[in-house]
Amino acid sequence: MTATLLIRLREWLLDTFTYDSESQAAGAMADATRWGWLPALSGVSAGAEQARSEHALAAAETSTMSG
Repeated sequence: MTATLLIRLREWLLDTFTYDSESQAAGAMADATRWGWLPALSGVSAGAEQARSEHALAAAETSTMSG
């Protein structure tokens, strides 16, 4: 039973993490790259919005203090 389970696990791992052709591997790498950058870009966008609002708030406070 254990030997059969290990063999099936090995076959599943090979089927899951190996590709039959270079084009399949390239497609998988393109997908991983595309989907990996989306959260990073979302974080940059959120950070930029926060910086913009903080800058506007600081500018408003500075202009009321000097006048």
